[in-house]
Amino acid sequence: MTVFPKNARVVFIGDSITAGANFTARVAAYYVRHLPDLSVTFKNAGVSGGSAASAMLYYDASVASFAPTHALIMLGVNDSDRDALNLTDESKKNERLDAAHTRYVTRMNELLDRLEQDGVAVTLCTPAPYAEYFVTDQTPLPGGYALIRRYAETVRSMAHERGLPLVDFHAALSEYYLCETIYNPDHVHPNDRGHHLMAGCILSSQGLTPEPYKVLSEELSDLPLLAEWNSLAGKITSIYAVEWMVVCNFDLPRCEKLELVQKTIDDGKWNGIPYFQAITTNYMMYKPLEEDMLARMDAIWGEIYADCSKQRRQS
Repeated sequence: MTVFPKNARVVFIGDSITAGANFTARVAAYYVRHLPDLSVTFKNAGVSGGSAASAMLYYDASVASFAPTHALIMLGVNDSDRDALNLTDESKKNERLDAAHTRYVTRMNELLDRLEQDGVAVTLCTPAPYAEYFVTDQTPLPGGYALIRRYAETVRSMAHERGLPLVDFHAALSEYYLCETIYNPDHVHPNDRGHHLMAGCILSSQGLTPEPYKVLSEELSDLPLLAEWNSLAGKITSIYAVEWMVVCNFDLPRCEKLELVQKTIDDGKWNGIPYFQAITTNYMMYKPLEEDMLARMDAIWGEIYADCSKQRRQS
């Protein structure tokens, strides 16, 4: 993969690892700090709990509306139906896992065909590995690593067959996680250090030299506008997470979505599950502000590069 060209519009398509707004912000920060003359803008289109199916569902709202020139895609972890690994009936387990993989291939090809139709240059990214052999207080799913490796191999084949650039997160992180703590205890989500390494994989694939590790807040400390953009990106991806996993109907009118989520909160469905309690509560705050937040995110990029230009003139 080459360096993004001048005025490129880059969208990251993925699941909760992308929606976490960490490795994506690190890549954006590198371009703002080191390659400002290129004026590359970025969009985080990750959906927590998302899959190739959600990517297609949200394509018009979250991808096409951005009019990207380039896309990086990392999907597969949620497509894998990894809960089927808990089944004791081997026949039923394999039937579910194979069906999930078949759906993934179909939906990924639909997504890639749509991006090609829209003239978007795609880079495929293998899914981050399931850190089955990372010892934590949470018991891992047996066979989880091999399951996601299957999806990584599928992505490698897709990249080869379609002649697309590849960023191999799976290969890189599979080595790193055995040597240092780069994952959260759930075995699924890389931690802050892991996201730094993922950003490094992308930048290295472009022939760029990643910066030394800093926690994300320090990484963005001299880029307040980018920090604001990233905070808004996290709120938008949180909205989509609720609509994907709680509302389950993207096409409902906004007022009906808000009513449904409020009823879910009032019924106490997610009591005792902090993640869902947080995102449903936040949804009620963020959803009415969605259009304003999206407009602000677009405006921020103009301000970022105007500031860069001003600083160059003053230096």
